[in-house]
Amino acid sequence: MSEQPFLLNQWYVAGTRSEVGRSPLGRWICSQPVVFFRREDGSVAALEDRCPHRKYRLSKGVLVGDEIQCGYHGLRFDGRGNCTLIPAQASVPAGFGVRAYPVKEKSDLVYVWLGQPAKADPALLPDFFENVADGWKAVHGYHHVEANYQLVVDNLLDLTHLTFVHQTTLASPGIQENPLVVEVEGDVVRARREMRGVEPAPIFRAMRNFEGKIDRFQNISFLPPNHVHIRIEAAPAGMANDPDLIHHVVLNHLTPETERSTHYFWSIARRMRLDDAEVSRRLYDMNRTAFDEDALVLREQQIMIETDRSAAPLTNLDADQASNMARRIMRRKFEQEAHEGAAS
Repeated sequence: MSEQPFLLNQWYVAGTRSEVGRSPLGRWICSQPVVFFRREDGSVAALEDRCPHRKYRLSKGVLVGDEIQCGYHGLRFDGRGNCTLIPAQASVPAGFGVRAYPVKEKSDLVYVWLGQPAKADPALLPDFFENVADGWKAVHGYHHVEANYQLVVDNLLDLTHLTFVHQTTLASPGIQENPLVVEVEGDVVRARREMRGVEPAPIFRAMRNFEGKIDRFQNISFLPPNHVHIRIEAAPAGMANDPDLIHHVVLNHLTPETERSTHYFWSIARRMRLDDAEVSRRLYDMNRTAFDEDALVLREQQIMIETDRSAAPLTNLDADQASNMARRIMRRKFEQEAHEGAAS
């Protein structure tokens, strides 16, 4: 979708903490193959998932202590990418190995940095505290979306589609009738929609058993390059002082796999009925159903964009204001990274 399809000097979510263990995990991120594994001390390593000998995927191999062994000829590499053993010869050539990537864990997520290692500042990691904070309960999910990650960001920043795509889960009156108020703070886009005196969506009925109409609020934040934080507020109509006004949050991390596919990591966090496993199950099921529906729409959208011989740009409507702001920020970041790369 652009000459420079991905920002590389960024932290990208590679998986949840529980996904990375003592078995190699291979993932394509920004069209680069990466293998993740956890050392015996619990720390995480991230290497190029390509043996330099015959280009076999290291993630098809096994761990031997803190080293990954290629499943083709048995070469071993430590967590820094150094080759430590070549079974068929007596010594390892100096400097022989694979690239190692900076990797960090925060808020129950594993992040990887594919760009210049010297710029991999842990202070740049976003804080999604709701995943792990006391008084919150989170459930995690994953979707593989056959569409460019920016289309998924657009989808999350324009929730007017809820009325038509998610009629059995997230839809409710008031979304179309009430505007989204958008503002930009530095590199962050924030948007809020207030819907007062509306019927509860199915997900609210399932969690809170609301009787009658509610006041409902959508608060959306875009954090570049690919995070969308959605905070949902809901209370009986006219009761804005409800202590459970923050109903739940949806944390969305859209990590590019390729230019045409996306790793969609998400979690739903709530601060009510924390020990109720049935609430967790219903929240997961309803949101998975909704995101299944999104994935189908996005796949079709990607196909139609790629096959449009006119190459006409996407049309922007009033509801696309937040998406437009996010894309503007991303264009600036692409230009900045291209300039810095050329100057280095």
